Amino acid sequence: MSTQKWTAWRKPVGLILAMVQIGGAMLATADEANNTPERPAKQFSHPERIRYDGDCFQIEGKDTFVYSAAFHYYRTPKELWRERLDKIKQAGFNTIETYVPWNWHERELPKGLDDYSQVDVRELEAFLKLVHEEYEMYSIVRPGPFICAEWAGGGYPRWLAKFIPDMSKEGMPKLWLRSDDQAHIDWSVHWYRAVCPLFAKHQLSRKKPGEKGIILVQIENEYNHHGTPGKEKVMRALFQAVVDSGVDVPIFTCLTNECRGSSDPVLSQVFDSDNYYIGHSKAGDCAYRMASLKKAQPDAPGLVCELQGGWFSTVGGGLSEDHYSDAKHYQAINIMSMLGGATCLNPYMFVGGTHFAGWGARGQTTSYDYNAAIRESGAVGDKYLAAKALGGFIREHEARLVRAHGGPCEIESAPKSLTGGVRVAPDGTRFVFVHNADSKQSVKGTFTLKPGAGTRPRGPVYNIDQHGNKVLIEVDKESAQATDIASFAVELSLAPMDSKILVIEPGKKAGQGSWYPKTQKDIARPQSLPKSVRIATALKQEDPSSGEWKPFVDGTSLSEMMVSDHRYVRYKSQVTLSADEVKALSQLNIRSFSRDMINARVNGKVAKRLSPDTKVADIAGRHLKTSFERIGAKEYDNQFSVEGLLQAGENTIELVYENIGHEHGYVPMEQLSGVDHAGLSASSDDIQNPLSLQVSLDLGGVQAGWTAPGFVAKGNGWQKVALDTEMEIPRKGRELQPKDQTQDGLLTWYRLEFELPAEDPKVWVPWLLRINASGNGYMWINGHNIGRHYQHGQQRDYFLPGCWLKFGQGQKNVMMLGLRQTSHGAQLKAAEICPYPDAAEVIED
Repeated sequence: MSTQKWTAWRKPVGLILAMVQIGGAMLATADEANNTPERPAKQFSHPERIRYDGDCFQIEGKDTFVYSAAFHYYRTPKELWRERLDKIKQAGFNTIETYVPWNWHERELPKGLDDYSQVDVRELEAFLKLVHEEYEMYSIVRPGPFICAEWAGGGYPRWLAKFIPDMSKEGMPKLWLRSDDQAHIDWSVHWYRAVCPLFAKHQLSRKKPGEKGIILVQIENEYNHHGTPGKEKVMRALFQAVVDSGVDVPIFTCLTNECRGSSDPVLSQVFDSDNYYIGHSKAGDCAYRMASLKKAQPDAPGLVCELQGGWFSTVGGGLSEDHYSDAKHYQAINIMSMLGGATCLNPYMFVGGTHFAGWGARGQTTSYDYNAAIRESGAVGDKYLAAKALGGFIREHEARLVRAHGGPCEIESAPKSLTGGVRVAPDGTRFVFVHNADSKQSVKGTFTLKPGAGTRPRGPVYNIDQHGNKVLIEVDKESAQATDIASFAVELSLAPMDSKILVIEPGKKAGQGSWYPKTQKDIARPQSLPKSVRIATALKQEDPSSGEWKPFVDGTSLSEMMVSDHRYVRYKSQVTLSADEVKALSQLNIRSFSRDMINARVNGKVAKRLSPDTKVADIAGRHLKTSFERIGAKEYDNQFSVEGLLQAGENTIELVYENIGHEHGYVPMEQLSGVDHAGLSASSDDIQNPLSLQVSLDLGGVQAGWTAPGFVAKGNGWQKVALDTEMEIPRKGRELQPKDQTQDGLLTWYRLEFELPAEDPKVWVPWLLRINASGNGYMWINGHNIGRHYQHGQQRDYFLPGCWLKFGQGQKNVMMLGLRQTSHGAQLKAAEICPYPDAAEVIED
């Protein structure tokens, strides 16, 4: 079909969708032999700019291996984008991939589906322009609407839950979000109509020849992980919204079987990709999974949208730095994916980041370091060098590699740990890929590869889910591509967990081949680092009750009050009681929208917590036992004893509400936030005396300007306290907070001041905050919210972006900590500012 005809074909997709809904059979011809619908051919609006086939992408007429790096612009300060992009470019990548979170760009509740006044995509546009124009790299954008990404709400705005239908109705899905309910579809299309015109503006097809732009747009994300019926309806609506917005580069999805080899006239134009999260010794499975993907959709290139670049960390769980995904694992899964036929690889994450201001999903740590090749701090090490070595191999052999055919094959007399195979380019070049899965024993010797004998996976094939569980993956056991070249012998020397590529030029013997990846130059490190700055004193004060207060209407969520971030909010009530009521009322019962954490004080005294128990309240993480259940209309998720606290006459009740995070994939993902209603009662299952509340939409300290860069703390209730300067502050671990205090307030502030040495122009040094403290809350450096502190751990170090720091004598830095008190109070015992270990680099000219 010509370009002109395809352009005309794409525009009336709504008519096609309507015909599909009436009777899809009339749109697909059937093969007479097996009655299987024929797959419509892939069509391209601008084939001269970008197209693809079953081997690879052709960009501006050139066969291209897309070596892409996952980099989330919203997890790294804008001032540090260039620093990260420099390292990505130097490693040989030609593409940047990013999720685009809806809730980051449309934070507040719009007036309706056609109101885009709350949408702000200027940051995204600045990022795309930088990638395309200054760094001359392509980009891949993934706007969800559900992105997962361990991000608040999986990208869905919190305010979206206001439009949820009555989920008790018969026939409603378990989850509304990601369903084919029309309200969900309409709001998802609203988001696409907001962001896709920007994609269209920056796509490759709108650029001049030779310029860079967006080459791929993803719709939905990992839909296989959600069991909602009617996915085809959702996907068609999203496709229509993308097309209507002017996007005409290829459209793909990720782990969505409805598009994998589809015969649907619309969904057939969307190709599917895989995500590989692979066990330490299972890298060889990547080859079989990729071969299986390519067999299922032979008209699309092999794209691994998320090739494991590390792992996230959770509150109370392991840290990213402790994950097994080291340089050898990274190299192995890349090489084995190429053996299976991948010509588009996207390590996720390639750049680690930070959940500034609490934007991580419920239960996620502030750090999203991910053990990535470029760490949260910007540091690089062995994994980065492995990526750079692979980038060099890809760039050197790209033209032949992307057209090579083959796959895993039998290796005669090989140990079980050895996986490998061969791919043959059109000019006869042989690419031999081998991997030793043994973590202790080397593989040495001469082994014969038999390309004509395709092999099956050795045992079950698994992926790792977000909980670290193994999930069985079905692969086509006959999908490994065999080639008809003769068997040949290769002399191997593979260290434990090592992977290599042997390139044998046409007419050459294996012994004359060249081994890759090539050894990279070590990273230049300075001989010494600046000294850590130990902080000896702090200023301390309880959060004031002052600030702006306004009447609260029961059932009003924070989103409806235009608060859709993750701040602390205060509520209070003045209630007059008789002596009989004081005697009868023993409990304060509070219902939040999503089982968040609340501290309560009655007449100036802290109320004893009844529910949830102190352990749950102290951790302030995910409620795994209740994440699959909706909060009941009469469920009081925060309960306190008020015995001995109430008095006849006037009573003051104060609440500090903590949004513990927006879940990313379960029921709390589609629940609002804030206090719903509260009251006094004699029992735990009702309210006898409803409270008339007032609300203040931020902490008193924030409203008083305490976190502002220019605030001066003199007098006004600030108490100077000494910090421990002798103890060694643990850099990670659980339950290491000071435990010699009990709760005596709601939320406590600490102010720290320090100076850093002048920067050495020849050495790059990233810095962190390390503290030992009880209490949960937020931290600000020079006015910037650097994220949450969780006393439960394991995280004890917090990234301080250099762009937010001041260096040199007389340059004062101010750190503010606002900590909600737990059962151990909110005690800051020790703090220091440290250079990251093993991270500094000598800046080379």
